[in-house]
Amino acid sequence: MLNVQIAPHREFLPADSSEQKLFVMLKLRPKKEVANTRPPTTFVFLIDTSGSMREVVVGDVVPTGNTFMVDGQEYMGVTGGETKIDIVIESLKKLIHSGKLSASDRIAIVKFDDSAATLIQLTPATQTSQLESAIEQLREFSGGTRMGAGLRGALSLLSGQNMTIRRTLLFTDGQTFDEDVCRAIASEFASNNTPITALGVGEFNENLLTYLSDTTGGIPLHIVAEENPGGAAVSISKLPDTIIQEFTQAQQEVITNLALTVKTVKGVKLTRIVRAYPSQAEFSLTQDPYPIGNAVGNDETVFILEFSMESRAASRVRIAQLGLTYDVPGQNRRGELPPANLLVQFVAGQVAAQVDQEVMGYVQQCNISQLVGDATRIAESNPQKAQELLETARRMTVRIGNDAMTQSLNQAQDELRKTRRLSDGTRKTVKMGSKGKTVKMGGDINDELSEEQIRNLSGT
Repeated sequence: MLNVQIAPHREFLPADSSEQKLFVMLKLRPKKEVANTRPPTTFVFLIDTSGSMREVVVGDVVPTGNTFMVDGQEYMGVTGGETKIDIVIESLKKLIHSGKLSASDRIAIVKFDDSAATLIQLTPATQTSQLESAIEQLREFSGGTRMGAGLRGALSLLSGQNMTIRRTLLFTDGQTFDEDVCRAIASEFASNNTPITALGVGEFNENLLTYLSDTTGGIPLHIVAEENPGGAAVSISKLPDTIIQEFTQAQQEVITNLALTVKTVKGVKLTRIVRAYPSQAEFSLTQDPYPIGNAVGNDETVFILEFSMESRAASRVRIAQLGLTYDVPGQNRRGELPPANLLVQFVAGQVAAQVDQEVMGYVQQCNISQLVGDATRIAESNPQKAQELLETARRMTVRIGNDAMTQSLNQAQDELRKTRRLSDGTRKTVKMGSKGKTVKMGGDINDELSEEQIRNLSGT
C-alpha cells in the first residue's frame, strides 16, 4: 500500500572518524489504489474569543463618539470595518458552503477565553444550519486567554476517533495564561495523531505555537492585517481561503498514524526526526515508536533522520533497523513496513565528498529553520551575527527555490541593517515561515556545495 525509499546522504563514510553524522531520507508515497481513496476527516476548530478578538483589522472605521467596557477595558465605539472574530466567522461559513465537504466529514467548534466550551459537538459537515448557528455563537464571548483549557476540550472530542483524518485548527491573537498546560498536552495530541495547524495574529507567542505544531506534526502560520504582506506571512483577508486550503490538504492525507520504530546498534544514536516535505515539523524523540503524522496521496512525504555515530573500523555494517506501521482510513485497513536494515560502508583513507543531492537538499531545508531560530534569538544582543545567519539561510532558500522565504528573509535583513533589531512581526514571519511549506528537491545540489560545506553539514 505504500512505496518506501530509504537513502543515506552518503554511500561511503570514513572509518575511524569519531562523532560523525549520517542523514537518512525516508520517502513515502502511497500506491495508486490508496492515493485515490477519499478518507473521512474530523476537524475541531479551536477559536480564541478573548476581548482582543473584537479589534477591527480590515476596512475603514468611523468613531461613533460612544465608549463601552469589555473585560474591564474601556474602548471607543466605531462603525465599519471587520474585526478578527468577524473574519473567523466568515471563514468558517465559507468553508462549510465551499462544496468540498461531505457527510463523512465532521466538524466541531470549541471556543476559549477565560474558560473553554464546546459550541457544537462533532457534526456532519452537511448539517450547515446547525454549524452556522454554532459559528455565530462565537460573537457572544469575551475574556482572557486560556488556551490550555481549549486544547483539552478539542482533544477530548478527537480521542478515540479512528480511521479518520484528525486535525485541530487553532486561531489565537494573544498570550495565554496557561502555557505550561498547552505544552504538556501537546504530546497527547501527537500520541493521538492529531496535528495542530496553529494560526497566530497580533500579540501571540510564536514559540508556543511553533512548539504545538512541531510536536503534533502540524504547521504554524503568521496571520497579519496587511492586505499584501508578501513572503511567508498570510493576510487576514485571505483567511477564508487559507482555512479551505488547510482542509483540502487534510483530505489528501490518505495514510495516517505513521509510527516509526528505530533500533540502533551500539555506538549509534538517533538524534533527530524531521518532516522535510511538503511542510516541516520536528518530532519529539520521547515516544517509542515515534509518531510522525500522515502521508499525502498525491505527492511524496519526506522525513530526514539524523544519526550520530562513534568511530568504526572499515567494514560494511548494519547501524539500525527501521520499521513502520500506518493506517489507511479510506480502506479501513492497517499496514506495516517490516524491519528494514540500514547498512553503511565505512572505508579507510580518503573519502570522496560526493553526497546524495536529494537528501542533502532536504537536510538544508531543515537547517534553514535552525539558522532562522538562532538569528532571531540573538538579533538584539548581536545583530551582526544575526545578519550573517540570516544571509546564510537566505542563500539556501535561493539555492533550493523557496521564493516566499527568500522574500521574507530579504525583508528581515533590510530591517536589521536599518534598525539593528527585528520587529515583532518580522520575527514571527521568518520563524513560522521557515516551518511552513517546503520545496520538493531536484537538480544537482553537489554542483553548488563546496567540500567544506558538505563536511560541515554532514559532521565529517
